[in-house]
Amino acid sequence: MRYIYHIRILIILFLLVGTLISCVTLLPPNVAIKKDISKYTRVYIPETQAIQSSTSFLISGVVIPYSQTTNPRDLIAGFLSKRGYIVLHQLDERFRQETIIVNYGESGKRTVGLGYTIEVTLQFVSAETGELLCTTTAEGCGDTEAGDIKQAVTRALKALLK
Repeated sequence: MRYIYHIRILIILFLLVGTLISCVTLLPPNVAIKKDISKYTRVYIPETQAIQSSTSFLISGVVIPYSQTTNPRDLIAGFLSKRGYIVLHQLDERFRQETIIVNYGESGKRTVGLGYTIEVTLQFVSAETGELLCTTTAEGCGDTEAGDIKQAVTRALKALLK
């Protein structure tokens, strides 16, 4: 009987700590537009490295592993193709005038409570002139590092393409 009482206390503590970690107020996304990007119809996104994260949960004395993989390029490509952009797998000279190069980078980390947020920045650059058209920056805080990045990229793109 005492064993069940201790398990209940552990579950409550686990849920409480999980709630405290996940209840993070994220900073608002920052968008800096230098030129209108609506005239562009194609995007080229250089290859990015997949991010794999793992964690585990203890449920009724059993450790349950959880793994998540995210590739920022795939997230960006999916979001922009859904908005009507044509995603190019390589730069094509015939379409340079209508192509944006989208660069991805992790630009910061912020400690919050018992966890942290990851900040990402996306640059939109004219393929024809090399001119910076706009940037968007946002942070994310998910269950894993891959989840952080997925949330940050999605927030950054939503802020730019409202």
